[in-house]
Amino acid sequence: MKSDGLVISDRLLRSWLRCPRKAWQDLHDNPSRRTWHPQRAVQLGQEQRCLSRYGAGRGLVMARGTPEALRGAAAIQGLRLLAREGRFQLRGRIPLLLRRDDAKSRFGPWSYVPLLVRTGRFINREQRLCLAFLGRLLQGFQGQCPPHGLVLSGDGACQQVSLDPLQPQLDQLLEEVAVGLSQPHPPELIAERKRCAICSWRRPCNAHAAASGHLGDVSGVGAGRRRQLIRLQIHTIAELARSDPLRLGQALAREGHPNQVDHHNALAAALALQARSQQSRQAQRRPDAVPSIRNSLTTRLHQVPGVLFYDIEADPDARENYLHGFLIWTRPDPGAPLNLTLDPTGASPQHHPVLCLPHQGDGCCWRRIHGLLSRFPDWPLLHYGETERVELLRLARRAGASAASRETLQQRLMDVHQLLRQQWVLPLSSYGLKSVATWLGFRWRQPNAEGARAVLWWRHWRRHGHDHDLRRILEYNHDDCQATRVVTAWLLAQEQSL
Repeated sequence: MKSDGLVISDRLLRSWLRCPRKAWQDLHDNPSRRTWHPQRAVQLGQEQRCLSRYGAGRGLVMARGTPEALRGAAAIQGLRLLAREGRFQLRGRIPLLLRRDDAKSRFGPWSYVPLLVRTGRFINREQRLCLAFLGRLLQGFQGQCPPHGLVLSGDGACQQVSLDPLQPQLDQLLEEVAVGLSQPHPPELIAERKRCAICSWRRPCNAHAAASGHLGDVSGVGAGRRRQLIRLQIHTIAELARSDPLRLGQALAREGHPNQVDHHNALAAALALQARSQQSRQAQRRPDAVPSIRNSLTTRLHQVPGVLFYDIEADPDARENYLHGFLIWTRPDPGAPLNLTLDPTGASPQHHPVLCLPHQGDGCCWRRIHGLLSRFPDWPLLHYGETERVELLRLARRAGASAASRETLQQRLMDVHQLLRQQWVLPLSSYGLKSVATWLGFRWRQPNAEGARAVLWWRHWRRHGHDHDLRRILEYNHDDCQATRVVTAWLLAQEQSL
């Protein structure tokens, strides 16, 4: 493959910065191997809302990116441009152009600067270089490169980014992309495999990682740790599984901090155990887990009349928790051993969702949740991951709940994910709820169910009010609560088998 005539788009450039293999696949691979992921749609929707709020707040009349818009409109939205750059072409869509009246261009006594919307708290390298790329496109469009671009955050704040210092980096990046995309084979998998979870090429890449024993698939091994292991001549999961933990710990200490030998020995033992579990495809109990088991889940649930399983659905971009779901499991026989896998009443445990609309406020939402929890005093509140604990206590504090009430609530909360990690090593690259519950045989009713898809349903329901979108959300939350119950039941069954 030759790079002559290659068209580098802003999307292709962004893909390369995130993962060169993804960019190569976007350009060359069979599109039928792709799997749509809702994250991109969520991001585009957030971008459009930010731009609309920004324009409305400044009274801007936004023209669409058409030839008529070039007559000096104050703002041009979605302009698509094409420019020649050496032996390849540049192509891109600029989310928003803002008119600058203090600089001339080939259109008249004004020029434009590009604006893009960022996600995350800080402007990163990807966003800076993408903005420089848009500035390069704009140079061919108006006859000069703008001295700066603008980055808009979700709260409406705009930051300037100087584009001139970024031009050498952009030139180097474009050459790198052109050479990499002209190769006959895709680049290697990225070391930070967590990014692959939201990629449209995740299935073929996951299959390649599994076949090659990629170290990034070991839970606890990130990009830096993988480089460190490779320097120690450990290249695959199988090699890590065969390694001697004591020798590995000593080697890690020499690579890192020699005065932290105990820390590195514990780390080496944990990594080797995780690799052995994944290599054998068998769950393994942690060597020091028995005391913590006896003093945590079984003991706390020994005589409880029932259990509440709790899961939140949230829109992180809007910073709102729109649904608090509770699964109410009543113990059928107080004297019998606790068995969460049994159906206690002949019917499924009741799902009680608390829908919280933004205009209702924290006080209303907390009163409804507190009223539900008060009906089941002293019942443990089990959740998967720290988000539920943090957000529920934060809601109680914002709503003015007393310190004693918040302390009582905190004592009721039990993190199933934390208990699982303390006690077990599973043959999984991820310990997320979807991964663990699926491994245990649980299936969500919605195909390809995930949080980003639920966010799309929520936003669509808020905009159009279709009942089927709300039903999907409630069903998805119900399944999340049931999945938490399944994982808890498995943990209890393992304890009771000792």
